[in-house]
Amino acid sequence: MISPSPSPRPRSANRRAVLALTSAGLFVASLDAYVVVTALIPMLTSVHIPVLPVTNLAKATPIITGFLLGYLAVMPLAGGLSDRFGRLRVFVACLVLFGLGSLITATATSLPSLVTGRLLQGAGGGALVPVVLALAADLYPAGGRSPVLGGVSALQEVGSVLGPLWGGVIASAWGWQWIFWLNLPFVALLLWALWPEVRSGDTVRAKTPLDLPGAALAGAGLALLTLALYAGDPDRSPVGAGFFWQAPVALVLFALFIRRERRAPRPLIDVRYFRDSSFSGAAVANAIAGAGLMVALVFIPVLAESDLVFNMNSQQAAVLLFRLMIGIPIGALLGGFLAQRLRSYRAVAAAGLALAGLGFFSLSGWDQNTLSHNLLGLPLRLADLQLFSAGLGLGLEIAPVSAALLDVVGDAHRGAAASFLVLMRLVGMLIGFSLLAGFALFHFQQATAHLIPPVFSALPDYLARFATYELRVRQAILDEYHFIFVITAVVLLLGAVIAAATLRPLPRRPVP
Repeated sequence: MISPSPSPRPRSANRRAVLALTSAGLFVASLDAYVVVTALIPMLTSVHIPVLPVTNLAKATPIITGFLLGYLAVMPLAGGLSDRFGRLRVFVACLVLFGLGSLITATATSLPSLVTGRLLQGAGGGALVPVVLALAADLYPAGGRSPVLGGVSALQEVGSVLGPLWGGVIASAWGWQWIFWLNLPFVALLLWALWPEVRSGDTVRAKTPLDLPGAALAGAGLALLTLALYAGDPDRSPVGAGFFWQAPVALVLFALFIRRERRAPRPLIDVRYFRDSSFSGAAVANAIAGAGLMVALVFIPVLAESDLVFNMNSQQAAVLLFRLMIGIPIGALLGGFLAQRLRSYRAVAAAGLALAGLGFFSLSGWDQNTLSHNLLGLPLRLADLQLFSAGLGLGLEIAPVSAALLDVVGDAHRGAAASFLVLMRLVGMLIGFSLLAGFALFHFQQATAHLIPPVFSALPDYLARFATYELRVRQAILDEYHFIFVITAVVLLLGAVIAAATLRPLPRRPVP
């Protein structure tokens, strides 16, 4: 086991102000992480791409994965850069990059420019996450940082909660471009407020070279894995066209990355940490939670907007997703305090993942009448409780898993470890979304290939034949989503087992 060491950062009087400002930047970036979920259709329409009910998800995938690719491109380096140059300096640089990406997205006139803007937004906004997590761990000692990490994560998740709702409202009222125009004054205000702290240089600095070859290997492997799993043509295959060469090459690159990190004098991440069950277990649990979150973010709104199921508009779909998303920040806050009170990371993380798994199992029983059933005659539906419980479970695991991993590492690697923690969550989101989307769409195409809509006629049986056709298509859609939610539930329950078996109790309470 590798023992952690206390943070060298002074417990300064302004630590709350610094953490509040950086968390506000994280909040602004997190708004945009999922803001496109309810604005996908107008975004595609504005760049002259026709949207069909079955294919809109495949058409919109580059917009979603573009942001994730931006995350993945910078994540191997973001935390390490903050270890070397200081948390606040790297934070400010990434905030500027996020603003540039917002400008390009707002002015995009084609799908490539739209994806480029989202890529830069992901690169800048994504890098803020490990930097703020590492800064919070610097400011508060091991054994006492779980509630702080829970608060930071809750604020980030509040942005995620409001993001889809914000996107749907702004897109409907002013046009989707204003979602990104409004980022610019927020970025400018935060830069102005943080500039005195940046100039003071009160940040952790470690004068060690960055492992650029290691970062290149990790980034190339993640990029190839993304391409391998992206089903560009779900009619023919549930995975990418180059899967059979891209996936093996990605695995080779990951193996070379591990070999490089074992031999590098200043590794990007010390591979000895993987021997610690709490470190590796927290990483895997975080990846599994990320997969569950991405499934909810993408498939619940798309199901809601399906003409043959719930037939909602983008705002209504956002409000439905809000039921799940509001549970995540509540769970993040609650998870941080429960882990501190119970002195147990494993119990809270495992309970959260198990609750999320049960929530997704309940979602797998939805049909077109689900949203019409109230609970005990109240203005509350059983579906609302199912969505909230899934979100609450996903939130409960955040703080204990984050604290368990960050408690393991020493000061010199805290930023890199925070990057790795977030990277694992994103890998889970990417792999979970790509695999489930690809296989589900492939399954849907296979199930509906023989269904041909009846040709309009004045014969008496036309309406009956058309109703039968709609019924079969609706059932195929529901079967697709039932499959997605059941598989997600099983994976989340597996994550609960992993968390219970690997995470350790909290360190002793710090001496004041």
